[in-house]
Amino acid sequence: MNIRNVTRAKSLKDFSSLFFSNVLQKVFGLIREIIVASVFGSTLLYANFLLLRTVADFFSQFTVGNALKANLLPKFTKILQKYNKVSLSKMFDFSKRTMFLLFVLSQIIQYFIIWYLDTDSKLELILISVLLSICIALSFMNTIFLTFIQAQGKFFKYSLATTLNSFVVMILVKPFTLLWNITGLALSRFLGILSITFFYVLPMNKQQDGFKVELSMKDFNFPTLILGNFANIIILSSRFVSGADGGNQIAYFTYSVFILNALLTSIVGNISTLLLRKVSIKKNNMFMLYSLIISIVVGIALVIGLEFYGFEIIKLLYMRGEFNINDVEHTTTFIKSLSYSFILIFIATTLFQPFFSLDIISTRKVRRLISLIFISTIIVGILFTIINSKFGVEDESIIIMYSSSIVSVLLAGYSYYYYLKNHVQKG
Repeated sequence: MNIRNVTRAKSLKDFSSLFFSNVLQKVFGLIREIIVASVFGSTLLYANFLLLRTVADFFSQFTVGNALKANLLPKFTKILQKYNKVSLSKMFDFSKRTMFLLFVLSQIIQYFIIWYLDTDSKLELILISVLLSICIALSFMNTIFLTFIQAQGKFFKYSLATTLNSFVVMILVKPFTLLWNITGLALSRFLGILSITFFYVLPMNKQQDGFKVELSMKDFNFPTLILGNFANIIILSSRFVSGADGGNQIAYFTYSVFILNALLTSIVGNISTLLLRKVSIKKNNMFMLYSLIISIVVGIALVIGLEFYGFEIIKLLYMRGEFNINDVEHTTTFIKSLSYSFILIFIATTLFQPFFSLDIISTRKVRRLISLIFISTIIVGILFTIINSKFGVEDESIIIMYSSSIVSVLLAGYSYYYYLKNHVQKG
């Protein structure tokens, strides 16, 4: 009984660390977005920057965040259960080689977007693309080692590291944008990511003794990279569509999704992280049920709140400087239209976690099938909106959000059924 109480207390402490750090990150991020909105509003230059950053962000979904966590957290957890002392030197060597490759590939992709855009600021966008590519490379290494920290159960340390990033960006974004305009946004982001590398990641290379943890491309199952970050892929695909016409609708989409995504990462995302770690160790259906209930309740509360107070919230948060009443109305329309889809995303995020705890090799075919259906849904949705030119980019982005979210819930439900069946077979 005492052991059970200790376990519950530890889970509550871990969740509290993750939750409150995410609250701080969202506060810092909100301040950053308010500053950005007041400086740039919905200008075309900022819209072009967002389109370019969307491509970089989409690329990074396969190299950072939940995608890598879903691949590596179960592996790291099992290694730490088996070995008391480990060396991460080989992980650093692998990270360095991969970082260079990521930089080159991301530069190629971003160059084509810059060439596509009809703007007089191409040289500035090229400089921004270099900074964004460096951010992608550094974030890849940071995510690997922050995931290892989570596998150690050091959620407080992990929370401090990610909060530092948001704090640095918030402090620098105002002076940097005043000094270097749009380039200042990318530069502040770069220094925020660099702070994690310098203070948390590089010191982890000091321990050279113990079992050498190795990584290779075999550890990065591509279908899992897709499914592990399915929510961000949906959001980024929709964001890209909202700015595909070169207009400023992408700015309204970005402002609204920031608020919606805050709840996804601060509550549902943290619960999912704890759930993934728990089921990587032992099957836990009750924790799964609690996580699902919380996700649904949070989603419904979000929708109700925005329906009644959406306009007031947007006006209170953003309406200052270059962000005018017209921008408030457009952003409110977007956020209300998108909010219902986030209930589905919350549910799917929770349902996918137990499946990620299963052995990658034995579930390779299932992962490939689920990811193929998911990606096909997004591609078909984008092609549908392109062919049916009667839709505006606002409607097109909403179509992508809902079609992809509905399919994600169905796929996540099947993945959980497969997880339960797999455990019965192993029983």
